[in-house]
Order: sequence, then structure tokens, then C-alpha cells
Amino acid sequence: MPTTPARTTVNAAKGKARRKPGPARKPAPKPTATATKSKPQANKPQANKPQPDKPQPNKPQAGKPAAEASATAPQQPAQPQAGPPAGSPAGPPGEAPSKAALLTMVIAMAGGFIALLDTTIVNVSMQETTARFGGINQVQWVVTAYLLALAAVMPATGWLATRFGTKRVFVAAVALFALGSVGCAAAQSLDQLVAARGLSGAAAGVLTPVSTILLTRGVPREHLGRVQALNGSVMLIGPLLGPTIGGLLVGWGGWSAVYVVNVPFCAVLLAAALRWVRKDAPAEGGARPLDVLGLVSSATATVSTVLAIHEYAEHGARAGAALLVPVGLAVLGAVVFVLRELRAKAPLLDLRLFRIPVYAAAVVNIFCLGFVLYSPMMLIPLYFEDARGESAVATGLLMSTGGLGVVTAAWLSRVLLRRIGGGATVLIGIGLTMLATLPMTGLTGTTPYPLICGSLVVRGLGTGLTIVPTMTRAFQSIRQQSIPDASSQLNLTQRIGGALAIAVVTVVLTDSAKAHHGMVPAAFAHSFGWLLGVYGVTLLPALALLLADLREKRRAARPAGAGQPAPAV
Repeated sequence: MPTTPARTTVNAAKGKARRKPGPARKPAPKPTATATKSKPQANKPQANKPQPDKPQPNKPQAGKPAAEASATAPQQPAQPQAGPPAGSPAGPPGEAPSKAALLTMVIAMAGGFIALLDTTIVNVSMQETTARFGGINQVQWVVTAYLLALAAVMPATGWLATRFGTKRVFVAAVALFALGSVGCAAAQSLDQLVAARGLSGAAAGVLTPVSTILLTRGVPREHLGRVQALNGSVMLIGPLLGPTIGGLLVGWGGWSAVYVVNVPFCAVLLAAALRWVRKDAPAEGGARPLDVLGLVSSATATVSTVLAIHEYAEHGARAGAALLVPVGLAVLGAVVFVLRELRAKAPLLDLRLFRIPVYAAAVVNIFCLGFVLYSPMMLIPLYFEDARGESAVATGLLMSTGGLGVVTAAWLSRVLLRRIGGGATVLIGIGLTMLATLPMTGLTGTTPYPLICGSLVVRGLGTGLTIVPTMTRAFQSIRQQSIPDASSQLNLTQRIGGALAIAVVTVVLTDSAKAHHGMVPAAFAHSFGWLLGVYGVTLLPALALLLADLREKRRAARPAGAGQPAPAV
């Protein structure tokens, strides 16, 4: 049967020829094997590893055209979003802040708190300091030197933080503040006390804004309201506790005790900052050079402004030439500073931030709200002490009742900011402050303390609903890179606005006391009536902030509503 093998060979050859197109239809044998292995998993209702975790943009998916697969592929890498850097006060949405982040937040708020509390407790010690070193006119330079140094140095804080890093500047400011406090406590003459107080003021001029930079560093925009609400409540409680703490310290250890208390506090703060605060990332593009002309012109403008305010507080409109000289220097320095900053390649402060409507309106509000925050802090303690004969400690305890309103505002401001915006919240806060001021316009020698304390609670609520939303909206309207410049501008504006408010109210109270023959309740009632009118004026910048918020919302919603792409920046 010789023919059978031949036929079998021919048939086998024909079979192989028929099966040759089979392998040609297989683009790659290995994917076929893996596909057969993945078939049982595809039949399961839930897979342990979703398919989008392994995108293959170059290979079209089964059942989809190649164009559709390539169009959907680039969307996969864009889904994850990087959170803020480690050590920032707030982490990514949905994650709790780390221990280091919480400690950084506490350290930053403590730095700003000690600088603010120091001014309050030192004012309480002025009577004891006068008895030790001389007349009140000379001792007043203890306060003036502090403000002059603070105003001169504060504009440079943004450059210092960018050049040397936020942590280094914060640590150096705390150390200098402690050194200045030691010098004040050990002073044997008024000149030594004034010089040491100037050193403390320079340190506080850096410590206050750099604490804000440290607090808001890396915080997402949606978390700024929460952080600023907490920080604002701490800052507002400081002046309420200051008279009580200052009175207790002076009664315990004399005038020097108000400076000695800063030393252990600064030591603990310094150790905590060195241990827990993380170093900054290197600045983008390297450190910018120091704008010397901008620093000199800004110092001239701010120092001359403080001197003019000091002169006006002492002599009022009768100051004459003594007032015109610092005013002229302040205007000249301000003009040179603005022209320089707008033309410089590396300005000391970025004044172009004022082109942002929300930020510009917030800065104006911060300046005007000095009358809301600082003026009553001078009038109400003087009323308790001079018109009612209360001690410094009792006055502080009565003033501390306003802390209930401040704590409530810390929670309420976040809710209102989210629902109605910053401008509307500020308007509500000013309205509550005016409501709380109404009982003060009828003060007498027998006005019930429960009525006054109730007014203080409402006033604390209103004040918290003005300062916190304004600062929050200012920082929300800018980029993270602009926070150092904005922090210096906002803190300096607040200090100058507060100093001007206290000076104006001092002149009003002095004239009213002369008209009523002493620091009687009627003099304070008249001053609060005048202050109520000023509060009405502060409604105008708050309304401007509201309009800026509305314009920003409309601009953000216009591309989505009209279906047009957003304009390129």
C-alpha cells in the first residue's frame, strides 16, 4: 500500500496550506493568551483591579474606534491632584491635618498672639512706668518707638521671607523679640527702655506678618476660611485678655513684669519652631534682590505717618507746623514708593495686587475697620476705670465677656462666607457692631453692667464678622506666591488704620472731656455717639467689597453659562 503515505502527505500539506491564514489573523500571540486568562474575571460582577488603572492609549479598546480611545486616554493622568505641601496647616480635602501641620498652625498663631498681646499689657503698665522714669510725655515714647520701628520694618517682611525662608525669619523674629523684652526689663533709664522697646517693635514688625505667611503657607483656597476664622478669634481675644493679664502682672512684679513674661513664652515658642516647623522650598527663580530705594521710601512714609498720628493725638488740629512736616514727608515718601514699586523689576512689595478688585476692596476695609476694632478697646476700659472707678483687673474681666461673641463669630463667619460671601458678611458684622454701640451712647454713672456686658458680647460677634471675612477674602483673591507681599500690606494697613483710629478717638474724647468738665460718663457717651457715625461710613467700603464679590462670581460663572472658553491669562 505504497500510495497511502503519499496521499497522506499530500493531504497533510493541503491541510497546512488551509491553516496558514489562521496565524496571520493573530496580531500577537501573547495578548491572546492574556485575554483568555482575563475572561473569567470579566464575567465577575466586580473586579479587584479596575481597567482604567492601566490605560493603554496606543491600543484601541475592543468595541471602540481608535479615535475615541485616543481621545479619552489623556483624561486619565489629569485626575489625580497634588495636595498642599507637608507641614501646611490644612491637608488635601477629606484628609485630617498631620501632627506637624497642627503644631505649625499653633506656633504661627502663638507668634502673632504674643506680638499683639504685648502692646495691650504694656499700655496697662504706663502709670507704673511713669512713676519710675518721669513724666507721661517722655514715657509715651516707649509706645511711640515701638510703633515707629514696627512700621519701618514691616514692609520688608515679604522680601525677608522669600530671601531667607519663612522658618528662619520667624525664628529670628522670636529671638529678637525675646532679646528686646530682656532689655526692657533690665533698663535703668528711660533712654535704655525706649531703645529696647524699639528693638521689640522691629521684631514684632516682622513677627506679625511672617506668622500670617507661616499660617497660610500651602493652605488650599477652600480651607482659608477655616484657618482665618481660628486665627482671627485668637487675635481678637488677645486685646480682651490684655488688661487683665497686664493688671495682674503689674500688681505682682511692677512695671518690668510685663516684659519679663515674654521671655519664657518666647523660649518655648523658639524651641517648638525649631523642632516642628519645616523649612521652605527654594524660591522659584532664586531670591530677588533687595529694593533699597523702595525700603527707604516706604520707611519714610510709614514712620512719618506714625509721627503725624502721634502729633495729632497730642495736640489735635492745633498741632500746626509740627503736624504738617511729618504729613508732607509721608506724602512724599508714599509717592516715591509707589512710583518705584510700579517700575522696579523686583519690587519690595507687589503693588499690582491692587489691580484685583476683591483684594483692593479688602485692603480698604482693613484700614477703615481700625475704628471698629481699636477705638472701643480704648474707650470702654477708660469708662470702667475713670467713670466707674474699677481696677485694671476688674476692667479686664468685664472686657473679657466680649470673648463669647468672638468665639461664636469664629464658627459663624465660615458658614456665612460659604453661603453669602465676604462682603455681605462684613455688612452684617458692621450692623451688629452699630447695634452694640447704641447702648453706649447713653452711658451714665449707673448703667447696669449686664447691659454693657451684653453689648460687649454682640460687639465681639460683630467685630469677628468684619475682620475675619475681610482677611479671608483678601487671601482667597491672590495666588500662593503673593502671600508674603499681601501679608505685609494687610498687617501694615491694619496697624496704621488702628493707630489713626485711636488718635482720632483720643482727640474726640479729650475735647468731650473738656466740654463736660472731666472724664465723666457723659464725655464717653458723646464719644460713642461720634463713633457710631464713623461706623456708618465704614459701610461704604464693605458695600464695595460686596460688589467686587458679585462681579467675581459673575465672571467665574459666565464661561460655563455661555458655553464659551475662559479667556487666556
